[in-house]
Amino acid sequence: MKILVAPYNLLAHYLRCIELVKNISIDAEIVFLKSGEYDSFVQNSGFKTLSESTNTYESVIEKAESFDFSWINQKSVTNTVESLIHIIETEKPDFIIGDTYLGLRIAARYCKTPLISVFNAYLTHHYNDIRPVPHTHKANKYKPRLSQASWERIIRTVEKLTLRKVHKPFRKIRRSLNLEVYTDLLDEFAGDYNLLCDDPEIFPSKHLPNNYKYCGPLLYSCHEHNQDLLQFLENNKQRETILITMGSTGKLSSLGDLTDTFWQNYNLVITGADEDKTEHNIYYTTFLNFDDFAPIIKLVICHGGNGTMYQAINKNIAIIAVPTIFEQEWNTYRFEKLNFCQIWYPNSDLSQLHDLVKSQIENHKNNINNTVKLKVSLNRVINEWLFY
Repeated sequence: MKILVAPYNLLAHYLRCIELVKNISIDAEIVFLKSGEYDSFVQNSGFKTLSESTNTYESVIEKAESFDFSWINQKSVTNTVESLIHIIETEKPDFIIGDTYLGLRIAARYCKTPLISVFNAYLTHHYNDIRPVPHTHKANKYKPRLSQASWERIIRTVEKLTLRKVHKPFRKIRRSLNLEVYTDLLDEFAGDYNLLCDDPEIFPSKHLPNNYKYCGPLLYSCHEHNQDLLQFLENNKQRETILITMGSTGKLSSLGDLTDTFWQNYNLVITGADEDKTEHNIYYTTFLNFDDFAPIIKLVICHGGNGTMYQAINKNIAIIAVPTIFEQEWNTYRFEKLNFCQIWYPNSDLSQLHDLVKSQIENHKNNINNTVKLKVSLNRVINEWLFY
């Protein structure tokens, strides 16, 4: 049996797909789409990557920061779908595991290859809460004049129109390939079988079809141990430690000058660096074994990424989320609503961030450690498709 794993080319999607396929115990050849940037994570986990890269969307993150969907157009969607079809036809997998890869559902159906999709619960029509308007959107100026019920009604109406408008290129390609035509963009995230990598109490759904299951947060396990960092923190244990991890989509620069006097009161561990190095009270590292350092960390400052938030919650660590794109705001909205984090926006006054840091460290109370682990038997999922 051959499984093609196709995450969208961002670190979080690759890491959770790696963690997912680690749970597959049946004998199978597992091969990942070539990332370029994240191939080492795949290979270090014992899996193979394709030699050929996918032709896919450009400038997604940059445009997403301004709620700009122009990266989804007829040319970009066509190129992506054609590239994915070429890879599927070349590799001939028995089935595909995809993660938030727009266009993959079209390619898989065209090639008659079963698709298991992995994505967040807020990306379905069954999500039982709102997807909030980005804080920078001009529509927010009308919010104070409306009741919460009226505001949510408007959000849902405008969202429905927007998702259908952005979906137009996908409908056109589906018609040209004689495939089933769906309603809007959310339909393109789904597959034949769907795994929601969330806690259903944090991200609730309603009326879930039988081919949707919550598998719980897929938290990547790193088994490397950074003795130099442990020693750095031991040598500076008189200071509290803050982990700053902005993933592949956040902006470290949004936190201001980290050599400022304020930050000198803390040990700062910053992930995503090109190499490990120290500068006074700051330790820059390429990656972090979270379990190693969780007992030392008093606060996590992050971009609001799903995996990072769950990791911190599972270890009862205070969180300040600094979202820069709309999907991160959808994510952090629920965590803040349940009092799992505080949110600071990059266009706010830095003094507000400093006050939040102090209050989160000084007044932090343990969160309820109730996030779910892997509930769905992935082997059962795969066996269902063997007889599909």
